[in-house]
Amino acid sequence: MNRTSRITRRHCLKIAGTAAIGAWTLSAEAKHLATKAKKNVRLGIFAQVYRQFPLEEAAGRIKADGFRSVITNFNFADVRFDLAKPDWDAVKKVRAALDRQGLAVAGLYGYYNMVASDLEMRRKGRERMEFLLANWKQFGSPHVTTETGTYATKTDQGGSTKSAGEEGYQEVKRELAGLVKLAEKSGAVVNIEVSWTNVIGTIDRAERLSREMPSPALKLTLDPANFFRPQDLPRMKPMLEEMFRRLGPQIVLAHAKDVRATGDKLEYPPAGQGMIDYLTFLSLLAQLDRPIDLVLEYLKLEEVSRTVGFLRGVMDKLP
Repeated sequence: MNRTSRITRRHCLKIAGTAAIGAWTLSAEAKHLATKAKKNVRLGIFAQVYRQFPLEEAAGRIKADGFRSVITNFNFADVRFDLAKPDWDAVKKVRAALDRQGLAVAGLYGYYNMVASDLEMRRKGRERMEFLLANWKQFGSPHVTTETGTYATKTDQGGSTKSAGEEGYQEVKRELAGLVKLAEKSGAVVNIEVSWTNVIGTIDRAERLSREMPSPALKLTLDPANFFRPQDLPRMKPMLEEMFRRLGPQIVLAHAKDVRATGDKLEYPPAGQGMIDYLTFLSLLAQLDRPIDLVLEYLKLEEVSRTVGFLRGVMDKLP
């Protein structure tokens, strides 16, 4: 053995000591995940679950049900906001009612199909996004979320070959360019929600988009259920870990629903009623170690209590 490859007893002890310190640090870090989750992960809900109630009652119920934030279209039984005829007094009323209950606006609903073959429908969707991006301060959140859309028809709801192709990707980039420029100017953020049937439908695509359009005004809304095709479900934990490893810095908002397979079709029940590994998901979310809203969706009013209880129970199980 030559001199450069010899390891002395002192070196061994030094290496062992360093490893022990590293292991202790990792263990200590892990033990704080529950604390980090409860500190940083703010439970929210899509407010349309409560839309049948008058505004003040709805806000009170949302607070009483354990939420700290909402995504809302500013429509309740007695207050309605129409983007086509903006009534800013209605927005002020909604925000005041939410403020009284300590509820924040987590994000704005800007969803539209960026590659819709119906160009008029696409134009209307783009104009709605532009309106929200330009006026976000009045609505209370800079985060405006949309999916990228699909070329698939109503009779073909699976992933479209064209959606997964380069043509679709470049079309989405062109559509996004103006929105991101506007967001940069207004201080807003365009949040892309990845969905496997959409043009931006995979971890690879989302990572590529972030790399090729590096802007503080382009981020991600993470809904893990949207990534899984039926054949991906057995790879639940490694895929969740890959999402956070590759996309973690871009995640500014998260959604909570579930996914399960029925034959060759997917269903999306409330969180805790499907196959999402929520212990792993919430652990990874906590490891981002920054404030983030986790917004419940795809549930009815009568399912709220059970779903909130499930998520809190998972947080309690974090190390």
